Amino acid sequence: MLSSRDRWLAGLFALQLVAVLAFGVALVHGIGDQHQTVTATQTLLPQGSVPQAGVATVAPSTAAAGTSGKSTTTSTTQGGQAATGAGTTGTASVAKGQPIKIGSIVSQTGAINFVASAQGTKAYIDRVNAAGGVNGHRIDLDLRDDQLDATRGAQQARQLIAEGVFAFAAWNAPQTEGAIVPLLEQNKLPLIGNYGVGDEYHSRWSYPFQSHHFGFEMGRFLAQESSVKHPGVIFTSNSAAKVNAAQVRAFTAGVKAGGKTLSSGDIVQVDVTKVSYDDVVTQFRLGGVDGIATLIDQTAYNRLQQSMDRQGYKPTHVADPLFTDPNVTQSSTTEGTLVASDFAATDSGGAEVQEYATAVRKAYGSSAQISYLGEAGWLDAKILVEALRRMGDDLTRANLLKTMDSLPADIGKGFTAPMHFGPGTNHDLNRCLALTKVTKGKAQPYKGFACDDLSFDR
Repeated sequence: MLSSRDRWLAGLFALQLVAVLAFGVALVHGIGDQHQTVTATQTLLPQGSVPQAGVATVAPSTAAAGTSGKSTTTSTTQGGQAATGAGTTGTASVAKGQPIKIGSIVSQTGAINFVASAQGTKAYIDRVNAAGGVNGHRIDLDLRDDQLDATRGAQQARQLIAEGVFAFAAWNAPQTEGAIVPLLEQNKLPLIGNYGVGDEYHSRWSYPFQSHHFGFEMGRFLAQESSVKHPGVIFTSNSAAKVNAAQVRAFTAGVKAGGKTLSSGDIVQVDVTKVSYDDVVTQFRLGGVDGIATLIDQTAYNRLQQSMDRQGYKPTHVADPLFTDPNVTQSSTTEGTLVASDFAATDSGGAEVQEYATAVRKAYGSSAQISYLGEAGWLDAKILVEALRRMGDDLTRANLLKTMDSLPADIGKGFTAPMHFGPGTNHDLNRCLALTKVTKGKAQPYKGFACDDLSFDR
């Protein structure tokens, strides 16, 4: 039997062991939070089964379901002390011969996977640097993963500012972007190329190249199909209620412009993590909905299609460009699906699109993800670089804004329709969508670009 002294010593030893373990956990956590740049692509271990108008690798345990088998592009982990925003403006100008620091945030893990966007951006910037940079300046790209977490993304944005970025560029981070405009305006910092959320289309500091006319044009495309008598809509809800309300108005107006009527009861908003679409399919099937427009993400498309196949439901379907993402399974039942997009399809795009695909495949090999999202990342970087070239030695943020406002409408030639650059706060730059049709698993041209000057987000 242990004496009281022995029991006391054993208790003391246990207490010391707990303290050591706690210190070790804190130390490991602290090391994990330090700022790092990882130059290699790392494949994540398989996760669970869950991904929405495109760098330190993240440990598999931090990736949300839906990233199984995916890989993150070079990014940076969250680290360093975050700036508070006020009075921290980064680098407002770049001296001759000095590197141009660019900050980018892309959601590469989480319920939505935009790894392709990160790959496209990095491949383009790497190619520019390999050719000598821009007017004697190397571009230092700090590319981060917000993991579809708005709080994490906001902290990363403040860190990038504190670390002296000249501008933000090539973002595809819908949750972080939802509230980023005040930070841009407070710090007088441009964002060149972004996913496009709400106020980003109405700030002189933000330049979205992706269209926010999806709801209207998709609704009109759907209603124009003669087979559709009773339309319905499914879209992924946003964290901002006004954005969701705007989407409802846009789809409703688009269907009306096509000569049909969209009932409010046939508009379904879904969460990005929705596990099954059986309930929605049952609702539409029993309600006689014979045509649907959908604005959802890659995994959601797989789940929706599975539910439609189980119930033998085959409506006319107008989908967004993520429907033809490599992560979406194509089969005999997806044949004939119509796909609306503001960018040319990777399957049938011209020389500019194939240049993008070739460069990314060369850079990433078997890990390359060629998709609409990748086009977005590539085009964002391409337009940024062209603006920097035109600025010459006057590398100031004021001149960057001036140069962006004077870019030619056809700067996205080969990828998208002519855009609307100009001074002021109306940065609704891309107002057109085209329609392709899935044929033998590939998106083939169906209808050319349709454009409008309508806006439903205000």
